Amino acid sequence: MGYAVVAPMHGEAPRVGSAERDVTPPVGAWLAGFDPARASTRVSSPLLVRVLVVLTPTRRFAIVGIDNLGVMREDVDWIKAGLPGFANGDVFVCASHTHAGPDLIGLWGNYMLSSGRDRDYLARVRAATAAAVAEAVARAQPAAFVRGEARLPPSGLVKNANRKDVFDRRLTVLHARAVADGAPLGTLLHLACHPEVMPRRNTATSADFVGVLCDAWRARGHGQAVFANGALGAMISPDVQPRDEQGVQAFGERACALAEAALASAEAIPVDAVEVRRADVYLPMRSFGFRIGRLTTALQRELFDGAARSTVGWLRLGSFEAIAVPGEMEPALAEQVRAEVARPDLVVLGLCDDEVGYLLRAQEAADPEYAYERGMSPCREAGELVRAALTGR
Repeated sequence: MGYAVVAPMHGEAPRVGSAERDVTPPVGAWLAGFDPARASTRVSSPLLVRVLVVLTPTRRFAIVGIDNLGVMREDVDWIKAGLPGFANGDVFVCASHTHAGPDLIGLWGNYMLSSGRDRDYLARVRAATAAAVAEAVARAQPAAFVRGEARLPPSGLVKNANRKDVFDRRLTVLHARAVADGAPLGTLLHLACHPEVMPRRNTATSADFVGVLCDAWRARGHGQAVFANGALGAMISPDVQPRDEQGVQAFGERACALAEAALASAEAIPVDAVEVRRADVYLPMRSFGFRIGRLTTALQRELFDGAARSTVGWLRLGSFEAIAVPGEMEPALAEQVRAEVARPDLVVLGLCDDEVGYLLRAQEAADPEYAYERGMSPCREAGELVRAALTGR
């Protein structure tokens, strides 16, 4: 990969801090996902920016979780530029993918292929992220990390709408505790599922199950949580009823119980260094919907010889390793990446630093069953291009 940073600890403990800020838009914002022309009519739950920072003797790193469907590369770069002391590549901005948050992509305005983007709202997200990161840095303390994992049930919580049993059953917890007194300093909660318990015709702004999960984590005494989604593509969805606010609460509470089980069996992770690698990946913009979106200016994305520039990444924190994926990776493709790099426990940070749509293996991209996912991707080979950028194969 083109960008490579290793920040050794030299026997010191990393300093960790966390914080959050409210980024709930005003009522009337266009909601992203599902169908266009969904203006919000009320707020079901607030939207937040949640931040976890890891400070080494020489560099600062951050994982940022945003309650939103997705944020494009150019906007992510602008957000990162507002974080003093952090290199662009050392910050991972992960959208939760809630389908009840404002349109930052530009495809869900008042009618088909009209933009729902609000630049003033994007500026507010940028300022809130900077404020949360600054607070997290100010609160950072020497920390010890533990990592735990729980297994999702085979049914009754998450499902694959295309292929029933094909989904990532891992719920991963990366938890930091203060060396001085064991107090919680911050947690990364990782689960692969579309946050769309709220139904298709919903018009309430909502963080969906992510908000309940993070709030319940704090209420149970574990401190600030930052949520990162995973390999949720094609088509990993909630398997709960009812599909309303009651279902949102139930999903979040059950996910929190699983996260607590993971924490109870977590093992210590000595941190010798923090390592980051990055590479740009260029995805040809061939799909009809994406091309029309640009022609109508609803999708405001710069192209390079007809390709969208995106990014992939690799994060190592001691023995904890994660890849940063710029969209919705299909779970079988994620498993292929894990196999090719011989890291079965590799965490996939989905919708990280960009939203390019679905990322499929070659065989799924050619399968008629995946026509919708193929249409919501820049090109048929987008998944394979991302895989190659990550693995070098």
